[in-house]
Amino acid sequence: MYKIFFILLLFSTSLFSFTSVTVTYPIEYFFLKKIVGSEIYITTITENKETFALDSKNIKKFSNNNYYFNFNLQEEEKLSTLLKKNGLIKSINMIKGLPTLKLANGKSNPYIWLDPILARGIAKNVYINMIKIIPSKQKIFEKNYKEFLKELDKVYLDIKKRIDKSDLYGFFSFNNQLDYFAKRFRINIYHKEEKILNIQQAKELIAFSKKEYIKHILIPENSDSKVAYAFKGYIDGKVVEYDIYSQYWKVNLYRILRGIENF
Repeated sequence: MYKIFFILLLFSTSLFSFTSVTVTYPIEYFFLKKIVGSEIYITTITENKETFALDSKNIKKFSNNNYYFNFNLQEEEKLSTLLKKNGLIKSINMIKGLPTLKLANGKSNPYIWLDPILARGIAKNVYINMIKIIPSKQKIFEKNYKEFLKELDKVYLDIKKRIDKSDLYGFFSFNNQLDYFAKRFRINIYHKEEKILNIQQAKELIAFSKKEYIKHILIPENSDSKVAYAFKGYIDGKVVEYDIYSQYWKVNLYRILRGIENF
Protein backbone atom coordinates (compact mmCIF):
# COMPACT_ATOMS: atom_id res chain seq x y z
CA MET A 1 0.00 0.00 0.00
CA TYR A 2 2.75 2.42 1.01
CA LYS A 3 4.78 1.42 -2.05
CA ILE A 4 1.88 2.26 -4.39
CA PHE A 5 1.34 5.58 -2.62
CA PHE A 6 5.05 6.43 -2.95
CA ILE A 7 5.03 5.65 -6.69
CA LEU A 8 1.94 7.78 -7.22
CA LEU A 9 3.56 10.59 -5.26
CA LEU A 10 6.67 10.47 -7.41
CA PHE A 11 4.57 10.42 -10.58
CA SER A 12 2.50 13.37 -9.37
CA THR A 13 5.61 15.39 -8.48
CA SER A 14 7.20 14.62 -11.84
CA LEU A 15 4.03 15.58 -13.69
CA PHE A 16 3.66 18.96 -12.00
CA SER A 17 7.36 19.81 -12.33
CA PHE A 18 7.37 19.11 -16.07
CA THR A 19 8.51 22.21 -17.94
CA SER A 20 5.87 23.65 -20.28
CA VAL A 21 6.42 26.32 -22.92
CA THR A 22 4.12 28.52 -25.00
CA VAL A 23 4.99 29.68 -28.53
CA THR A 24 2.86 31.77 -30.87
CA TYR A 25 3.45 30.13 -34.24
CA PRO A 26 4.43 26.69 -35.59
CA ILE A 27 7.79 28.02 -36.85
CA GLU A 28 8.76 28.80 -33.24
CA TYR A 29 7.65 25.31 -32.24
CA PHE A 30 10.02 23.97 -34.92
CA PHE A 31 13.12 25.71 -33.55
CA LEU A 32 12.31 24.84 -29.96
CA LYS A 33 11.50 21.22 -30.75
CA LYS A 34 14.80 20.76 -32.60
CA ILE A 35 16.70 21.48 -29.39
CA VAL A 36 14.48 20.03 -26.66
CA GLY A 37 13.04 16.98 -28.42
CA SER A 38 10.41 15.46 -26.14
CA GLU A 39 11.87 16.82 -22.90
CA ILE A 40 9.31 19.62 -22.49
CA TYR A 41 5.67 20.23 -23.35
CA ILE A 42 5.15 22.92 -26.05
CA THR A 43 1.83 24.68 -26.69
CA THR A 44 1.32 26.58 -29.96
CA ILE A 45 -1.18 29.45 -29.74
CA THR A 46 -2.19 29.54 -33.42
CA GLU A 47 -1.50 27.55 -36.57
CA ASN A 48 -1.26 30.60 -38.83
CA LYS A 49 -1.02 34.37 -38.61
CA GLU A 50 -4.42 34.95 -40.24
CA THR A 51 -6.24 33.28 -37.33
CA PHE A 52 -4.16 34.93 -34.62
CA ALA A 53 -6.54 36.13 -31.90
CA LEU A 54 -6.72 35.78 -28.16
CA ASP A 55 -9.60 36.24 -25.75
CA SER A 56 -9.23 36.50 -21.96
CA LYS A 57 -9.92 32.78 -21.51
CA ASN A 58 -7.10 31.75 -23.85
CA ILE A 59 -4.73 34.27 -22.31
CA LYS A 60 -5.24 32.64 -18.92
CA LYS A 61 -4.77 29.15 -20.34
CA PHE A 62 -1.47 29.94 -22.07
CA SER A 63 -0.26 31.91 -19.03
CA ASN A 64 -0.22 28.66 -17.04
CA ASN A 65 2.91 27.52 -18.88
CA ASN A 66 6.36 28.31 -17.48
CA TYR A 67 7.88 30.15 -20.43
CA TYR A 68 6.92 32.03 -23.57
CA PHE A 69 9.49 31.57 -26.37
CA ASN A 70 8.98 34.02 -29.23
CA PHE A 71 10.58 35.99 -32.09
CA ASN A 72 9.63 39.36 -30.61
CA LEU A 73 7.24 40.08 -33.49
CA GLN A 74 5.03 43.14 -33.13
CA GLU A 75 2.00 41.15 -31.99
CA GLU A 76 4.17 39.12 -29.62
CA GLU A 77 5.41 42.18 -27.71
CA LYS A 78 1.83 42.91 -26.64
CA LEU A 79 1.08 39.25 -26.06
CA SER A 80 4.13 38.85 -23.83
CA THR A 81 2.85 41.65 -21.58
CA LEU A 82 -0.62 40.08 -21.37
CA LEU A 83 0.75 36.63 -20.54
CA LYS A 84 2.95 38.03 -17.77
CA LYS A 85 -0.01 39.88 -16.24
CA ASN A 86 -2.06 36.70 -16.10
CA GLY A 87 0.55 34.30 -14.76
CA LEU A 88 4.13 33.65 -13.75
CA ILE A 89 5.23 33.04 -17.32
CA LYS A 90 8.69 34.27 -18.37
CA SER A 91 9.18 35.64 -21.90
CA ILE A 92 12.29 34.59 -23.88
CA ASN A 93 13.18 36.35 -27.14
CA MET A 94 14.78 33.78 -29.46
CA ILE A 95 16.32 36.39 -31.78
CA LYS A 96 17.83 38.51 -28.99
CA GLY A 97 21.33 39.77 -29.78
CA LEU A 98 21.26 38.68 -33.42
CA PRO A 99 22.15 41.15 -36.23
CA THR A 100 19.06 42.55 -37.91
CA LEU A 101 18.22 44.54 -41.03
CA LYS A 102 16.47 47.86 -40.60
CA LEU A 103 13.05 48.62 -42.06
CA ALA A 104 12.09 51.97 -43.59
CA ASN A 105 10.53 53.02 -40.27
CA GLY A 106 13.81 52.41 -38.44
CA LYS A 107 12.62 49.27 -36.64
CA SER A 108 14.37 45.91 -36.94
CA ASN A 109 13.19 43.39 -39.49
CA PRO A 110 12.37 40.33 -37.33
CA TYR A 111 12.19 37.65 -40.05
CA ILE A 112 15.67 36.33 -39.34
CA TRP A 113 14.72 32.66 -39.55
CA LEU A 114 14.54 32.81 -43.38
CA ASP A 115 18.37 32.95 -43.35
CA PRO A 116 19.87 29.51 -42.56
CA ILE A 117 23.08 31.09 -41.24
CA LEU A 118 21.33 33.48 -38.85
CA ALA A 119 19.05 30.60 -37.87
CA ARG A 120 22.13 29.14 -36.17
CA GLY A 121 21.88 32.08 -33.76
CA ILE A 122 18.27 31.23 -33.00
CA ALA A 123 19.28 27.65 -32.27
CA LYS A 124 22.06 28.88 -29.97
CA ASN A 125 19.68 31.16 -28.06
CA VAL A 126 17.25 28.30 -27.53
CA TYR A 127 20.04 25.97 -26.42
CA ILE A 128 21.57 28.46 -23.96
CA ASN A 129 18.20 29.24 -22.40
CA MET A 130 17.14 25.61 -22.15
CA ILE A 131 20.29 24.46 -20.34
CA LYS A 132 19.63 27.23 -17.82
CA ILE A 133 16.02 26.10 -17.41
CA ILE A 134 16.79 22.35 -17.23
CA PRO A 135 20.53 21.91 -16.48
CA SER A 136 20.07 18.16 -15.97
CA LYS A 137 19.22 17.76 -19.67
CA GLN A 138 22.29 19.58 -21.01
CA LYS A 139 23.80 16.53 -22.74
CA ILE A 140 20.55 15.84 -24.58
CA PHE A 141 20.12 19.47 -25.60
CA GLU A 142 23.76 19.77 -26.67
CA LYS A 143 23.50 16.68 -28.88
CA ASN A 144 20.31 17.99 -30.52
CA TYR A 145 21.85 21.46 -30.93
CA LYS A 146 24.95 20.17 -32.71
CA GLU A 147 22.90 17.97 -35.01
CA PHE A 148 20.62 20.89 -35.85
CA LEU A 149 23.59 23.11 -36.74
CA LYS A 150 24.75 20.48 -39.21
CA GLU A 151 21.27 20.40 -40.74
CA LEU A 152 21.19 24.20 -41.07
CA ASP A 153 24.60 24.25 -42.75
CA LYS A 154 23.57 21.53 -45.17
CA VAL A 155 20.42 23.43 -46.16
CA TYR A 156 22.39 26.65 -46.66
CA LEU A 157 25.06 25.03 -48.84
CA ASP A 158 22.51 23.16 -50.97
CA ILE A 159 20.32 26.22 -51.60
CA LYS A 160 23.38 28.38 -52.35
CA LYS A 161 24.69 25.85 -54.85
CA ARG A 162 21.38 25.65 -56.68
CA ILE A 163 20.86 29.41 -56.79
CA ASP A 164 24.42 29.98 -58.01
CA LYS A 165 23.76 27.57 -60.88
CA SER A 166 20.40 29.12 -61.79
CA ASP A 167 19.61 32.08 -64.08
CA LEU A 168 17.84 33.91 -61.25
CA TYR A 169 18.53 37.64 -60.99
CA GLY A 170 15.86 38.70 -58.53
CA PHE A 171 12.17 38.83 -57.70
CA PHE A 172 9.35 41.21 -56.74
CA SER A 173 7.90 41.29 -53.23
CA PHE A 174 5.19 43.35 -51.52
CA ASN A 175 6.73 43.05 -48.03
CA ASN A 176 10.02 42.63 -46.15
CA GLN A 177 9.60 39.01 -45.11
CA LEU A 178 12.16 37.62 -47.57
CA ASP A 179 14.84 40.30 -47.10
CA TYR A 180 17.14 38.01 -45.11
CA PHE A 181 16.72 35.15 -47.58
CA ALA A 182 17.53 37.45 -50.51
CA LYS A 183 20.54 39.00 -48.81
CA ARG A 184 22.04 35.68 -47.71
CA PHE A 185 21.83 34.19 -51.20
CA ARG A 186 22.69 37.44 -53.00
CA ILE A 187 19.40 37.74 -54.83
CA ASN A 188 18.04 41.13 -55.82
CA ILE A 189 14.69 41.81 -54.18
CA TYR A 190 12.52 44.56 -55.63
CA HIS A 191 9.89 45.84 -53.21
CA LYS A 192 6.69 47.04 -54.80
CA GLU A 193 3.60 48.64 -53.36
CA GLU A 194 0.71 46.18 -53.45
CA LYS A 195 -1.71 48.11 -55.64
CA ILE A 196 -3.28 47.88 -59.07
CA LEU A 197 -1.16 49.83 -61.56
CA ASN A 198 -2.32 52.43 -64.01
CA ILE A 199 -1.35 52.18 -67.69
CA GLN A 200 1.85 54.19 -67.32
CA GLN A 201 2.96 52.27 -64.22
CA ALA A 202 2.27 48.97 -65.98
CA LYS A 203 4.44 50.04 -68.93
CA GLU A 204 7.25 50.98 -66.56
CA LEU A 205 6.96 47.64 -64.78
CA ILE A 206 7.12 45.75 -68.07
CA ALA A 207 10.19 47.72 -69.19
CA PHE A 208 11.92 47.19 -65.84
CA SER A 209 11.13 43.46 -65.85
CA LYS A 210 12.62 43.04 -69.33
CA LYS A 211 15.73 45.06 -68.47
CA GLU A 212 16.47 43.21 -65.21
CA TYR A 213 14.91 39.89 -66.30
CA ILE A 214 12.61 39.71 -63.27
CA LYS A 215 9.87 37.13 -63.71
CA HIS A 216 8.83 36.10 -60.20
CA ILE A 217 6.40 37.65 -57.74
CA LEU A 218 6.57 36.18 -54.22
CA ILE A 219 3.58 36.42 -51.90
CA PRO A 220 2.53 34.87 -48.56
CA GLU A 221 0.27 31.85 -48.81
CA ASN A 222 -3.45 32.64 -48.48
CA SER A 223 -2.88 36.36 -49.05
CA ASP A 224 -4.98 38.46 -51.44
CA SER A 225 -3.34 37.60 -54.76
CA LYS A 226 -5.21 39.92 -57.16
CA VAL A 227 -2.36 42.42 -57.45
CA ALA A 228 0.27 39.65 -57.74
CA TYR A 229 -1.58 38.02 -60.61
CA ALA A 230 -2.02 41.40 -62.27
CA PHE A 231 1.77 41.80 -62.10
CA LYS A 232 2.13 38.26 -63.47
CA GLY A 233 0.02 39.21 -66.48
CA TYR A 234 1.99 42.38 -67.16
CA ILE A 235 5.41 40.73 -67.15
CA ASP A 236 4.37 37.24 -68.31
CA GLY A 237 5.74 36.02 -65.00
CA LYS A 238 5.17 33.53 -62.21
CA VAL A 239 3.58 33.87 -58.77
CA VAL A 240 5.33 31.92 -55.99
CA GLU A 241 3.65 31.42 -52.60
CA TYR A 242 5.38 30.74 -49.29
CA ASP A 243 4.51 30.41 -45.59
CA ILE A 244 7.14 31.78 -43.21
CA TYR A 245 5.12 30.74 -40.13
CA SER A 246 4.92 27.07 -41.09
CA GLN A 247 6.39 24.42 -38.79
CA TYR A 248 8.03 22.93 -41.87
CA TRP A 249 10.91 25.41 -42.10
CA LYS A 250 13.01 23.39 -44.52
CA VAL A 251 10.06 22.55 -46.76
CA ASN A 252 9.16 26.24 -46.97
CA LEU A 253 12.69 27.28 -47.98
CA TYR A 254 12.78 24.66 -50.71
CA ARG A 255 9.31 25.68 -51.81
CA ILE A 256 10.66 29.20 -52.36
CA LEU A 257 13.77 27.82 -54.07
CA ARG A 258 11.84 25.62 -56.50
CA GLY A 259 9.57 28.53 -57.32
CA ILE A 260 12.33 30.97 -58.23
CA GLU A 261 15.23 28.90 -59.58
CA ASN A 262 13.43 28.18 -62.82
CA PHE A 263 10.71 29.76 -64.91
